[in-house]
Amino acid sequence: MKRKALVQRLKQDHFTKLSKKKISHMVNFLINNIKGAIQSGEDVKISGFGTFRRRQKRIVFKPSKKLLWKLATGLKRSKM
Repeated sequence: MKRKALVQRLKQDHFTKLSKKKISHMVNFLINNIKGAIQSGEDVKISGFGTFRRRQKRIVFKPSKKLLWKLATGLKRSKM
């Protein structure tokens, strides 16, 4: 999913009263903070989603058990 599609989906499903520009700023803020934390050597853990880690020069993503289960069972719209 591209950033533009993510912004559109957030607007439709959750933030109908906010402008796309504001939602885009929120998405950028989140992504930039995740990047900054990883660059400074911190792990980023998003409960129910997974963990981002820096290993040498690579970024590694380890999905959570909950996410893996949902992907394996094909659940689409359940709450995480």
